[in-house]
Parts: sequence; structure tokens; C-alpha cells
Amino acid sequence: MNTNRHTGQRFSTPKSQQTYQRVLDAAVECFRDLGYHRTNMSNIAQRAGVTRSRVQYYFDNTDHLLTDAAHALLSRVWGRYLEKLYGRTAQSGADPFDELMNLRNDPDQIAWLELVAASRGEPLLRRVVERAQRDLDEQAMNAQRKVLNVTTREAEAKLQVVSDLVRLLLDALTLSAISVDREARIDALLRAFKSMLASYWSSDE
Repeated sequence: MNTNRHTGQRFSTPKSQQTYQRVLDAAVECFRDLGYHRTNMSNIAQRAGVTRSRVQYYFDNTDHLLTDAAHALLSRVWGRYLEKLYGRTAQSGADPFDELMNLRNDPDQIAWLELVAASRGEPLLRRVVERAQRDLDEQAMNAQRKVLNVTTREAEAKLQVVSDLVRLLLDALTLSAISVDREARIDALLRAFKSMLASYWSSDE
């Protein structure tokens, strides 16, 4: 499905662009609060404060809307991810790993994982998720290459492993059902994980 059809009259004024963005933001909020399968044009329109017909003016059908909204959500999540790696966090001297792990409580990170789970039974959504993930994975790798000054093939291979492990840990912590002494146990886990990553990165393997 082609989702790049927002041209011409639909976006002829700044107000129309703002309305389009408001609808996308409302869709992301619905993903987060209602889940993917309960999100539809009607509750998105209500959340955005517009009519259903206004939503349909920008989006031909629900799949079109959900596809664009999924892209918008992942861009928001990974925008924060890249900022932690390479933006103000890195410049301030804060530990990028610790800051990344704080995203486990981010509402958009939670909403994104809801989409990932839903995509297992939705072929269209699965294609959207996989395509967006590939695009933004490359952005994350580029940022990490600069942060760690990766210049060799061996270091590149290790960086890919570290990057994948960090993402998997973040996703696991976001979904974790740990309740008893949650923060203390997670802090201990993160310390151990950082130590293992440091050992792996400095090894000759």
C-alpha cells in the first residue's frame, strides 16, 4: 500500500498539516491506551477532536491511517532512543546505557511493543513494523558507530551484537512483570548486564 499520498489540496494550508498531525498523534494515543485491535477511525477522530469524515479526508481507509500512525510512533520512540545515544545525553556526560534503559517506562515505547505483538497476526502491520524497524535500526547503528568510534570490521560485528542485546533488554524490561522489589532487582540486573557488555566489548573475540 502506498502511504505517501498526502499531496496537493489535502495539505494546501498549515492548518491542514496540523490537523493531519493531530490525527496521527491521536492514533498513537489510542494504540497506547486501547491497544491496536481496539483502535479504529471513530475513536481516533474522537481523541483528535475532529469528525470521522475529516479523518477520512486524509486517510482512505483504516489500514492507511494505522500504517502512517505506526510509522509516526516508531519515529517518536527511536527519536528518543537516538537522542539518548547521540544527543544531549551524550553531550552532558550522562551514561547513555542508563538513559536508554529509562525508556522502559516511556508510554510510546509501551505502545510500540503493543504494535509489535499485534503484528504477529496482522500481515499488513507486520510489513509496516519490519520496514520501519529496518530503517531506524540503521540510524541507531550509525549513531553508535560515531559514539564508539567504530572503524574496523571486527568492531562492527561486535557493535551489532551489543546493539541487538541492548534493544532486547530494553524491550524485555518494558514488558517485565517483576513486581516485588522491582526497581532494586532491575538496578542489579542492569549493573550485571553493563559489566557483561563491557567484558564482551573489550575481549579479543
